Amino acid sequence: MNFNKKILRTLVINFFIFGFIVSFLELFLSKYFSNSPALDIPEAQVDVKKKYDTTKLEFPRDIKRSFYNRDKNGYRPYNKNFEENGLLLTVGGSTTDQRFIDNDRTWQSYLERELNVAVINGGVDGQTTYGHIFSIEKWHSKVLKSKKVDAIIFYIGINDSRFSKGLETVSGNIYDSPTKLRRLRSFLSHRSFFYAKLREVKDKLYFLLDKEVEVPDGTDKIGHNIQNPIFLSKPRKSSFLLSKDYEISPYENLFRKLILVTQTNFKNTSIYIVQQQDPKCLIKKIEDDSVYIRVSNKEVQGVNKYCSGLASVYKGQEKVVEELNDQNIHLIKMYLDNPIPNSGFYDGLHTNSLGSQYIAKYLKDKLKIEFK
Repeated sequence: MNFNKKILRTLVINFFIFGFIVSFLELFLSKYFSNSPALDIPEAQVDVKKKYDTTKLEFPRDIKRSFYNRDKNGYRPYNKNFEENGLLLTVGGSTTDQRFIDNDRTWQSYLERELNVAVINGGVDGQTTYGHIFSIEKWHSKVLKSKKVDAIIFYIGINDSRFSKGLETVSGNIYDSPTKLRRLRSFLSHRSFFYAKLREVKDKLYFLLDKEVEVPDGTDKIGHNIQNPIFLSKPRKSSFLLSKDYEISPYENLFRKLILVTQTNFKNTSIYIVQQQDPKCLIKKIEDDSVYIRVSNKEVQGVNKYCSGLASVYKGQEKVVEELNDQNIHLIKMYLDNPIPNSGFYDGLHTNSLGSQYIAKYLKDKLKIEFK
């Protein structure tokens, strides 16, 4: 009996010692006392240094690895010496973030060298216009001085395609009405050392297993080592028509709010809306409320509905910009020009280093910015 008590006492003592060590490490290594605004942005990466194997992503496969860094303000590396020449902020989802593209090969880094101005990457994976509004108000406007930002580039469209039939299509958007559980998960993922490590291990496992993961708003995120689909030699007409006015109207109001919030927080800053290219959809023009598809529905399920929804979102954005009639708001219809070659994408959605170069060259010719 005494022997059992000694064992129990030893276990209790070791448990408290272990708990004390873990608690100390958690407080010491975590970011509970950091005041960076980026920590309040769901899914944003803050103060991270990662390395990825990119042999399956590049065409040709000559780039074996990439480095992904985010500073304490949530931004990827940029040339601070160029700030004197001008400053551009880029906002968008994963195609802006470019998680698996090396710091020196993102389209922001290429554009920075082309223009000799500082280009800041504020992309967040999976973020929609809901998130862009949240980020402008709670993040970028708190870190960046309004007068120093010459232009804000919203590289958007693909993630917003889910709103083509109304905003209720995504229940409880994480930025609009997050649940208490989502708030807690977001808080811990940014601040807790051990929770973040557990998530990192899970993500690496999914990456190795080529498994799709679910992002916080309930949508599926395409696996990042899936290769390009087979593009059709002759694009075919989508079986879905564009959204009706009453269906796209709620998104138009949301998009209008994004512009107005941006103008409020960054006065006299030029706003560029880049309607990004998606290689699955060949939208050279919209005829009879229809678009043309470059991928078989058997290969990418729902591609007809998706491409029609994407075109509806772009038409809605165009309508809002025309109604605002502001000389500081510019619309770049990249989806009509389709400047990125098929080999510039690695999974039918995200660009590799080659695609990043084409984006930078395209934007350089399209941007009309008078730097301060």
